[in-house]
Amino acid sequence: MLGRMEVDLESLARQVRDVLDAYVIPEPHLAALGTPLHDAWFAAELAAMKAALVAPFWTKMRDLDPQTGKVVILRVAIVAEDSDGYLVAFDPLTKAEFVLASREIDPEATRGVDAVSCGVRGDAVGCFLSR
Repeated sequence: MLGRMEVDLESLARQVRDVLDAYVIPEPHLAALGTPLHDAWFAAELAAMKAALVAPFWTKMRDLDPQTGKVVILRVAIVAEDSDGYLVAFDPLTKAEFVLASREIDPEATRGVDAVSCGVRGDAVGCFLSR
C-alpha cells in the first residue's frame, strides 16, 4: 500500500478550512462555451463543502497509476464527505494534491478498500466542486 508519509491531520484540517475560507469565485472565461455558473451556485457549493468537512482520518483508496494504468491502493486522509458518498481525500505522496473519491458499498468493487478514486485531482475546493 502506497502513502506511508506522515501528515499532521490537524494542520491538514486547518489548511483545508483556510483555503475554503479564502476561495474567490472565478470570473467567467471569455472564451468559454455555454452559460457561466452563477455566484449563487458557488456560494451554495462552498456552504455544502463547509458542512461536509470532517476531522481528517486515514483510509485506503483504490486508484489507477497514471504511468502503468494498474490498480494501486493508496493511504489517503479524508477531509470532506458529503451526503451522497463523495469524499475529498489528501494524497500524501503528492504532498499537496487532493483527490475526489466515492464510497463503494460493494466489497467486490472496492477490493477491500473504503474509497475509490473518481480520477479528479487538484486542490481540495476544486475537487469538491467537480462532483
